[in-house]
Amino acid sequence: MTSQSPAGPPPAMHPMDPRRGQDLSPMFAAVLCWLLALEPMTSPAITKIAVSGNCVLAATDQNPLFDQHLGSLDDFEANIRGWGEACGADAGMVESLVARMRRTDR
Repeated sequence: MTSQSPAGPPPAMHPMDPRRGQDLSPMFAAVLCWLLALEPMTSPAITKIAVSGNCVLAATDQNPLFDQHLGSLDDFEANIRGWGEACGADAGMVESLVARMRRTDR
């Protein structure tokens, strides 16, 4: 009989890792991965985002057309700020993500 050592604790997550947020929708997690330039956590993965008016649209690795309506820009901004607060993220970093999201329409 051999004894196995217990598994070590999982590696600490980066403070901005989308998995730190609770109950993220798959599409919001995909947007966070895109904003943070992380490896995609969902399939299809978002490759580009466009903002038209107050609508956030996405192109994915399965479809390059911006035909995925993700929701309103206002809702995404509120969600990004809420996620940042839940993760204990630096306010400046959160605001830079919001600004990056807003710049996608230019």
